[in-house]
Amino acid sequence: MKTDLEQAQKDVQRKLGRCMLRLQQYERLLKAMLASMNLKGPPEDLLAARERRAADMRKKTLGTLVKQFTGEHLCAALVNQRVDQEDGAEPSTVGVPRVEISYSFSLSSEAYEETTASLAELVDLRNELVHHLIERFDISEENECYDASLYLDRCYWRIEGGCQQLKAWAMALDEVRVKASSFVQSQTFENAFVHGINPDGTVSWQRSSVVAELRLAERSCQIEGWTPLTAALELIKKRDSAQVPTRYGCVTWRQLLKRSKQFEIKSMVEPTGAGRQTWYRSLAR
Repeated sequence: MKTDLEQAQKDVQRKLGRCMLRLQQYERLLKAMLASMNLKGPPEDLLAARERRAADMRKKTLGTLVKQFTGEHLCAALVNQRVDQEDGAEPSTVGVPRVEISYSFSLSSEAYEETTASLAELVDLRNELVHHLIERFDISEENECYDASLYLDRCYWRIEGGCQQLKAWAMALDEVRVKASSFVQSQTFENAFVHGINPDGTVSWQRSSVVAELRLAERSCQIEGWTPLTAALELIKKRDSAQVPTRYGCVTWRQLLKRSKQFEIKSMVEPTGAGRQTWYRSLAR
């Protein structure tokens, strides 16, 4: 038969173990979130970049993780509290497309202050349980065991509250990822980021795909610095038949050249008697 003291000590051990297990679950979820909340690099390298971040997270303490989360991914809506963090200088490679994905939670100023304080408190609680519990309670005494047991009950529900909050953030993050993935696969995204056609119908001509095609055609078709539009259009049609003026709100190719303000235009009479033809050349960039 266990004595009352032995049973009280067992209760303290059990409740301490319960708190530590919940803290470990909290830490694992936070690491999983941070591993994918800020990724950058070539598109084909993003999965590997996430794996590298996940490996880096495994070495960090809860205090370091919370500091990174609050510093990089929490911001106050009214007063900009966030400072963009750089993982280190990365080499710039000309001509290689790069993607950067970053998520953050925007809170009111009051909620921001309360949340950061609450997270810091959770870290302090973890350190207290790991390093100082038996300094605070002498569990060789039965009454101290009961006090420790009550304290651990309060700690557990404090940790549980933190876990529920983090879980809610993780669920919100997953929902945003689903919506972002859907948007990336939409025609609106393709128009904006591939063809330079903004959602409001305006065109960012300098980065538009049609201007890029016209400049590619210049390399193959130009004569003494000028490119005949008819020859360029034959080449463009073979490369991408979807490139037509109406896609960019224009009626004719000549109108598109003018609106883009990326080219100089002139008309010339063909020696063959085929009439006047439009020629163009890129403006200096």
